[in-house]
Amino acid sequence: MARPAASRRPFVLSATVDFPDDVNNGVYTPELVDVMLGRLKRMGVTRVYWNYYGDTDPDSYWAGRIFDRVSYGRETLRRIGEPVKAATLIAHKRGIELFAVIKPFDLGGPAITPEGSPEFDPSKPIHIGGNVVPGYTLIEKHPQLRAKRRPYDSPPNLQTTPIRRIRLLKSDASPTRVRNENLEIWTSPRNYRYEIRKVTFELKESVEPARQEVRDEFGTLVTAAGSPVRTLSLEGLNLTDKYIIVTTNFHDGAPDFANTAVVMVEAYGDGPDPFPIEVATRRAFKDAPRDFRTHGLEFDAGLGHCFGALDADNLDVTRGSPFESGVAHDGVIGFARGKNEYLTAVPCEAYPEVQRLWSGCLDRVIAAGVDGVDFRLSSHGSCANAPLEYGFNDPVVKDYRRRYGSDVYGPEFDAGKFARMRGETFTTFLRAASARLRGAGKKVQVHVHPEAYTDNPAQVNLVWMPPNIFFDWRSWLQEGLLDGISMRNERYADNPPGGSAFKTRLENVLAHPVVPDVLSQAAEAGVPVYMVRRVVRALSSEEYTNDLEAIYNNPLFSGFDVYEVKNIAKPAPDGSALIPVEDRMECIEAKARELGLA
Repeated sequence: MARPAASRRPFVLSATVDFPDDVNNGVYTPELVDVMLGRLKRMGVTRVYWNYYGDTDPDSYWAGRIFDRVSYGRETLRRIGEPVKAATLIAHKRGIELFAVIKPFDLGGPAITPEGSPEFDPSKPIHIGGNVVPGYTLIEKHPQLRAKRRPYDSPPNLQTTPIRRIRLLKSDASPTRVRNENLEIWTSPRNYRYEIRKVTFELKESVEPARQEVRDEFGTLVTAAGSPVRTLSLEGLNLTDKYIIVTTNFHDGAPDFANTAVVMVEAYGDGPDPFPIEVATRRAFKDAPRDFRTHGLEFDAGLGHCFGALDADNLDVTRGSPFESGVAHDGVIGFARGKNEYLTAVPCEAYPEVQRLWSGCLDRVIAAGVDGVDFRLSSHGSCANAPLEYGFNDPVVKDYRRRYGSDVYGPEFDAGKFARMRGETFTTFLRAASARLRGAGKKVQVHVHPEAYTDNPAQVNLVWMPPNIFFDWRSWLQEGLLDGISMRNERYADNPPGGSAFKTRLENVLAHPVVPDVLSQAAEAGVPVYMVRRVVRALSSEEYTNDLEAIYNNPLFSGFDVYEVKNIAKPAPDGSALIPVEDRMECIEAKARELGLA
């Protein structure tokens, strides 16, 4: 029920434009951008958040590359020029505010171009399995600026030492249908178009105590430490291949050999200790589920804690979110020796070159005439199976030793101090950015991700944040650095198996223990909070518009952001029209009119 007009308070209905997603569907011309913004205005939107992806000049120090990789990206840039500048001019003519969204730590994604594919580019930063395609030229030219992994124990000649034994670990001790004749080993020298290997091995089955506690991507307990688990050991192998897959020949029946990928497989040489490896399944952020017969796998993409079955049908092509259970991501466990030295595309804040990139991006959106900047701290490029092993670049390691007199690799290492130290560097940048923006008459906002700010966030939330950095949003409020907070509580938090909890429903999102803290401290500081709500997280348009009404009627919120425009409207391929997605725009507009927002 809407409030009577006399009791209404200021409330901002906004929408986010992640423009590469939009132009992946069709060309945008200036005229079509105007149509899009006009349609949003009619829907009740008075502010647009537009994600910024760097300078469109490929020779610039601040050059972004993402539009090179989307279907209609370069053609759109040819038509409209720099997107934030073009959109700001049109938005202002329409009476709409436009905020640029700068993502300091999000300089690319986790997707890997397989080493053996025709698209593989050895000049790009190399990741296990292929090459990274960063979103900024700076990272392409200087990959050492990315967040670095701390050293790990590795035997000499790891890449050439034969694998003599592979152990497969089930999540419990219940019997399995998997037998020697069901197991297959496929290999590839270049993570592309794997071929079956006619190898013989002895299969030994046993039940033993679990050596560690295992939790899935949602933080749900899979196996308690010490509880019995069934293992299969493939012995008598002599595999020197670079990329190895274990799968089965089952294509029907109920799978029974399941675990998280990072725990399911171990590889050994002649010694008693397992090799350091990175794992992959058919899950991927791009082109999933993967067919290893015609494609390559995506190693170390942050999906290794997802629960899946080895003996599922590896020919099933049912599609779905990589974090979603119940779709065809299973049936394969792959591995490669070693660990990645860097995250795919998260920069280390301690380098002057990175600070220069951030400052230059800020200068460019100010020059474009935006009304404000929202700093979004989450990152696609932080997706890794062990993200907390990263962020140990030389300048940070030296600074920690100078401050605390101990080494980050020793027993006295304090992860909390380390994270706060790194967070101070970002806070210093934010102070300068806030002063710069306000001096130019602009507003300052940050994204706050409550589900990632707990002591032990679930993996599905942890992987979307730059690791080992404490973002001190409380002090930012207390110092008066902010004019607003964008609260995004459901960063890819897909629903766990069964769907009974339905984690992304609004009532469950708002029940997160950090949310009241954010709302109360923001209220005390007099800083408005805007709820960012992803359209496809709701079950239906009706549920989504009910969420809008609930936030409108909650006095602790000052706005609601429709995330994102590509989920409610898409361009025709030739740029001739804006095509609605289902009835979503109409439903949001109807609710906005009911609430007096349109």
